[in-house]
Amino acid sequence: MELVQWFFMGVLFTLIVFGLAYLSILVRLEWHAWAGLIIGAIMLLFGIGWAGGSFLEGIPQSGALGLMLFSGGGVIMMVLVWRYLVAPEMAKRSGS
Repeated sequence: MELVQWFFMGVLFTLIVFGLAYLSILVRLEWHAWAGLIIGAIMLLFGIGWAGGSFLEGIPQSGALGLMLFSGGGVIMMVLVWRYLVAPEMAKRSGS
């Protein structure tokens, strides 16, 4: 089970990197937008790793807290960066 978790995290990391690379082709962003997206993605992966390790050790409360604090914070950070920094740039590019 532990190997499946790390394989899933590797696949998720690869998809995130490919998604960010594709985004860099679509739109030119400032450094703080990239920093927010990358830190959010790292927080998301850290939370998943924390939760998986905690669940395998038999401490589900710690895993739930890790998902809520780290992964939740990462998702919120990425959504806010997308909403306020990336989406307006994409709207400028498309001419809307």
